[in-house]
Amino acid sequence: MSDYKPQPAAFSNELDNEIGWALNGFEAFEPNPRYPWANRTKIHADAWQIVKPKHGPKIGKLPKIIQDLVKATWKFAEPKAGAARGNIMIGTRGMAAPSHVAHQTYHAQVRPTTPVLDTTFPNDSVIASDWDVFNQIERTNAVTFRGDTRPPKEVIGRQNGFYPPNSRTDSYYLEHNIYNAFDSYSTRRFGRPVGQADFLRAVRAAVPDPDDQKLLVDYMMWRKITKKEAVHLGRMVENECLKGYISTARAIDTAIRFGTAYNTRPGWLYITVVHGGFIVPFGEQNYWGSKEAEIAQWGPIPGERIVGFVHLDGWAPDSSIYIRRKFRKAEPKAFEEIFNVMSGKTN
Repeated sequence: MSDYKPQPAAFSNELDNEIGWALNGFEAFEPNPRYPWANRTKIHADAWQIVKPKHGPKIGKLPKIIQDLVKATWKFAEPKAGAARGNIMIGTRGMAAPSHVAHQTYHAQVRPTTPVLDTTFPNDSVIASDWDVFNQIERTNAVTFRGDTRPPKEVIGRQNGFYPPNSRTDSYYLEHNIYNAFDSYSTRRFGRPVGQADFLRAVRAAVPDPDDQKLLVDYMMWRKITKKEAVHLGRMVENECLKGYISTARAIDTAIRFGTAYNTRPGWLYITVVHGGFIVPFGEQNYWGSKEAEIAQWGPIPGERIVGFVHLDGWAPDSSIYIRRKFRKAEPKAFEEIFNVMSGKTN
């Protein structure tokens, strides 16, 4: 522990509308002047050490849903159009196809969602089959960063934490994230783009129209596939849509990029406490690697494990550093390290 004692700061009236009553239990501090942000030099994302809390649950076994999928290994065999085994035709058992489906064209399965980040050595099967890789992924308790454009009043107050994408039911997520992902899937697999109005009508209402019925069937089948892959860490790294993880970072600069939408708007940097998080392999690994220095939390991060935040303007904090009082007292070593990093420390 250093001899520097963080100096209390006044609560910001300018940010009051965005922070609101989420401040309950938090203290405001001036950044540590020993590490001025303007003088810092960015370091490689993988150079950031994992900050581990003194208190936390035992890591234990993999969540049961992941254990079950690893045990089953998800060996997926993609059927081929017209493929036969002996006298049995796959899909028809050697019988002539019914007249109402005889004219249908076989559409090979495609990835349910497409990558939005560069990853290394991705699994090439259209449906995730490499569940055994979970046995190679290290897990840890950690104090991490997460960037978000939403203010504390929303994240800590109204939402009371971070929740994984597959738990979202709000209209915005359906109209944008889910619609865009399904439209991509339908276009890639069937060559059939889906209009947003058609999509929302089929999903939200009774669908007497035959075309809407077909669209709804395709959508429900797609949702079944994405539900299976919600658990797959490698597919989460590529695209978070409808996955069951919260992505956090040990590298503060990674979190700032996402908190400011790549420096296109002001945002927020949060400190989160992850329990049993998955350390996503970095860079040139032979499984599920990314360059985001991620630690992924399976399931939600409740509000009480969001233990700090600071406002961002561009690539830098521009407010006091807000820290949850209980965290500062219970985790003095982790608090000091994280506080100094938010002030501008890089080494």
